[in-house]
Amino acid sequence: MRPGGANPKASGRGTRSGARLPIKCRALLRLCLCVVTTLGHLPQFAQAQATSAPREAAPAAGATVQRTPGRSYEYLWFEAENMRGFATDKRNEPVLNPSWMNHPRAQTPGWGMNGPGVSAEWTQGGESEWNSAAASADETRAVLHHDLEVPRAGQYKIWVRYADWVGRDEAFAVRVTQQGREIARHEFGARDRVDPHDEASAYWGWAFNWDASPEVALAKGAARVSVEVERAAGARRHVDCVLVTNDTAYAPEGRRKPEFAGWRVLREWAAARTTVAPLVAGDADGAAAVPRLWQRPKVAGREFLMPWNISPKFWELYEKPPAERPLYPFHVEEHLFAPFVEKYKGARDVPLFSSQLVAPVIYINDLPRLLKEGSPFLKYLRDTRAPFAVLINYGTAEMPEADAQAAWKLLTGELREQFVGWVSGESIGYVYPKVGAGLTLTPAMSRREMLEAYRVAYTQELDKKWSALFRTQTGPMWDKLIAAQSTSSTAYAHALGAWGEKLIGIETAAVQPNTAMRLAFTRGAARQTGGAVLYYHAPNFGDTATTFTRLQNFAGPDHFFHSRYGPTMGPSLSWYRKSYYLYYMGGASAVYLEQGFDQFFKPGPGEHPLQLNPLGRITEEFMGFAERRPERGVPYTPVAFLLDPAHGWDMTDWPHWPFGVAQIERHDHALRELFGAAYYPAGVTEGDPATADRQAFVSSAFGDVFDVLVASEQHAAALGAYRALIVGGRVEWPKGFAERLREYVRAGGTLVLNAAQAKGLPEDLSGVRLTGATAEADDARCLSPGEPPANLRGSVFRYERVEPRGAKALIETGSGDALVTVNKIGRGQVVFCAVPDLLGLDERIAPPAAHALVHLLAQITPVRVEGEIQHLVNRTPTGWAVTLINNDGVDKQQQGMARVDRRAARTVTLGLRAREIASAREWTTEVPLGITRDGRGRAAVTLDVPPGGVRVVELVERR
Repeated sequence: MRPGGANPKASGRGTRSGARLPIKCRALLRLCLCVVTTLGHLPQFAQAQATSAPREAAPAAGATVQRTPGRSYEYLWFEAENMRGFATDKRNEPVLNPSWMNHPRAQTPGWGMNGPGVSAEWTQGGESEWNSAAASADETRAVLHHDLEVPRAGQYKIWVRYADWVGRDEAFAVRVTQQGREIARHEFGARDRVDPHDEASAYWGWAFNWDASPEVALAKGAARVSVEVERAAGARRHVDCVLVTNDTAYAPEGRRKPEFAGWRVLREWAAARTTVAPLVAGDADGAAAVPRLWQRPKVAGREFLMPWNISPKFWELYEKPPAERPLYPFHVEEHLFAPFVEKYKGARDVPLFSSQLVAPVIYINDLPRLLKEGSPFLKYLRDTRAPFAVLINYGTAEMPEADAQAAWKLLTGELREQFVGWVSGESIGYVYPKVGAGLTLTPAMSRREMLEAYRVAYTQELDKKWSALFRTQTGPMWDKLIAAQSTSSTAYAHALGAWGEKLIGIETAAVQPNTAMRLAFTRGAARQTGGAVLYYHAPNFGDTATTFTRLQNFAGPDHFFHSRYGPTMGPSLSWYRKSYYLYYMGGASAVYLEQGFDQFFKPGPGEHPLQLNPLGRITEEFMGFAERRPERGVPYTPVAFLLDPAHGWDMTDWPHWPFGVAQIERHDHALRELFGAAYYPAGVTEGDPATADRQAFVSSAFGDVFDVLVASEQHAAALGAYRALIVGGRVEWPKGFAERLREYVRAGGTLVLNAAQAKGLPEDLSGVRLTGATAEADDARCLSPGEPPANLRGSVFRYERVEPRGAKALIETGSGDALVTVNKIGRGQVVFCAVPDLLGLDERIAPPAAHALVHLLAQITPVRVEGEIQHLVNRTPTGWAVTLINNDGVDKQQQGMARVDRRAARTVTLGLRAREIASAREWTTEVPLGITRDGRGRAAVTLDVPPGGVRVVELVERR
């Protein structure tokens, strides 16, 4: 969401383009609930969800697809939400037209942004990526378009995925023009494609459907594909994506994309694990060093803590004798409060809450009475010296001037070191309504200008907010704000750090793709700006959330298009556990539970004792792990992506236009493809029907070994902490930054650039001269000696013709043109790819670029991990801790219990590249592991990871 999205509950309205609501809030638009101001009783907002989907209607391709041997196929896949032509509002943002609201044209004219869907869409597997396009039923004229290049002349089919309404037409046309002439036009949606007895359409009255045009002859070269509304229809037009392909035998299904050529290169390497010459040389001692930049700063004097919403009623008990009250701050549902007090009064051993990790969180609405001199809360803080935080979600407070100034004096004086900060879930301080009302961005502005405008506006409004609350001049208090965004987290993480945040928050929802990548943005931002990371833990899965509580149990027809919260609804318990361990081992300094009251229950029927519910049992397990293993090591991330500070990239926002106004450009696609390749097979699994265990967690072929940095002169010293830097997207290089890059390379770093990023950088850095001429190819060969040849044939890509000026070619075209070169400078090197943005004409990563990444990443860590498993590596004082996450074997739809395939256990073998293993131990079970020898005589540790399971293996090095 845009930082600081508006509160739909408070406004009593649905979304507006200025709000750009977060994932969880989107579904709540359907309810327009009133603000609940009691701490811990804030509604658990639903977010877009997906499950295993029924197959969509499409012409049968036949059991055997006949294709021409040796022919290369092109798959030009375009998301409707990335096209041009959306209607915009007075703030220059796209009009929003969510499917469940079914707006008329008068309210949402033209094509509007739809998604991500909730009940109806996600039960069918979700939209192909995140959003889609919609036009109202009574719309008569609207045009979306995408300009592309047809890579090869030939016969093509045009496929469209759209909503097919039962018994109603949703007519729209797709038109192709070349050189100003209409080449093809085909009407979609004029008749039913899905059988009226289809399960999905029986639920919702419509179902996603693929349909294709007849074959059309396209010439090589520029073309425009338009999606056009030409007349009113019986139902709204809801278009997800378009595929133009010369593979006329191919029939798409669901959200799954075809295998693009660059993806094939990565799949073939991942399957064979062919040994390739590493671009980053092995460094057994240097690789083990932990840069100072990676050391986590303490938060309120603690290495790790768990801020926890505490029941306001607890503070009323605090002055009672210890034998008559629980000794520790706690939170449970209202109906469990008395049973909890009765069971645990005077007890020293209380599940969860007796842990030293717990740090109380109070709600901002309660601040006036809890920070008032003489309050039990203030007495508790003085008695215990415990850290604490304040939750500000959708809340506010007013105090008499004297009380306000006294509270300010406490927070900035006596309690300053205990005060962790203002927890701001999914928003930058909850001041966006005022920011949005006073700030209008224009498409003519650069992204840097847009980001700076936001910085100024947020700084001013935060200053006003806190100064008004405390009746004195406070400043914006950036250093105490903890903005835990979900959508927009990748776009704003580095900006928040640069603006002064010291504890950068992140919430990753259960259906947001690639959690590890999102953590890499936040961790990189924290490291680069000297901060720490807070994980905002919320198990939201579209229109459901696993709560095991009475509260938020929305059911019945009143919530048919929205919410189904209940004991077995939402993400799997595996997702819940995996999230804890991924963030803890991934470097988070704090984990905050969004609710905190949802860990205990009294199950029924019949009378059963108060006890931890399944979520609570997992939390207790994790907290025990964190207490036993405070020395978890430092996440070892030898590779950093280097982006422009104002990249604005977040492909799961709504709408996902950067900063709400800047439309999607080629360099945004370049980032998507680059991260998809680095975390391969993230792009493949994203196409599966959406579930919390499929897209959020990715068993990356290279491991979770990345951070994300930005090209900031102020924080350029961070570059030296990484063995390799991969420049991503377009970067406006700061003045003098080229010398920073040169110093980095001379000191031993590896810098990866492509032709689209060369502007502003000297030729002697890349070691090649761009001639100004371009050429095209669909094949390449790797020149690295002693390796089996890799198949780098496939899609057509355009490249800059270069003359090597000191660089050596690593990959070249069949005609001998250099595509990937290596230029040695000092102790390091610059790897240059002549393919701009690394993209082919299909806007997907080109095969030679994908193969160059294999050379860079295949042996980048000192730890060998063999097996189909997600893994991250931490450096410890005695060796390494390897976190292993099995993302297979648990199938959990948004409603119902998970199905477990216990045959999906994964066998994993671990080893060290340069040193011997002295001993090994698995930390979650505290079981020692045996050391064997693999086929090459190397010391190895082998273990099984159960379906949906987590294992953390310590490898102690022999000194």
